[in-house]
Amino acid sequence: MSGREFGIKPPFYPAVKTARKMAESLFYIMEEDEYEALMEIENTDSLKSAIDRFWLRNIGNAALAKEAISMYYNRVEEANKQFSNFKEGWKTDPGMVYILFGPPWSVDDVFNSRMIWYYTNNLDDPERGFLFRVSDLKSKYFPFDNYILDRNILYHNLEYRQIQRWRTGNILTADL
Repeated sequence: MSGREFGIKPPFYPAVKTARKMAESLFYIMEEDEYEALMEIENTDSLKSAIDRFWLRNIGNAALAKEAISMYYNRVEEANKQFSNFKEGWKTDPGMVYILFGPPWSVDDVFNSRMIWYYTNNLDDPERGFLFRVSDLKSKYFPFDNYILDRNILYHNLEYRQIQRWRTGNILTADL
């Protein structure tokens, strides 16, 4: 007997169209207190306004903010398409890296047990290669390839800089 495909997906999936889903996926670029305050907003119109204020307050230019918003949610949608398993793709480790950094420049898939995403032409640069390992949970009852990021202290500074690029709009102009 083979495993069944199982997943709970919101309306419009994989697109991110509701204010609630837009707010949830800002998890990666908001500070914890900002995110908690945003998620406490129940009114849809107020939530959408708060999301817009977040982007505009940080970027400071409406045209650039609109471009960054479009880019961000396009990446969330693409993460949903590519990395969904038992949860929405944006909530997975590959989804997080994809949203923050975009598609990898190259991928090294090693025996379906791990993969490395490179954001550089120098494959020996440990700061620009993200290692993912397949979770040990895979079984006939849990048939998903669930890749977990092998967290490395070297990623911390790179991730912080990338988050700042999103928050300021520099994501649109500067290279990794």
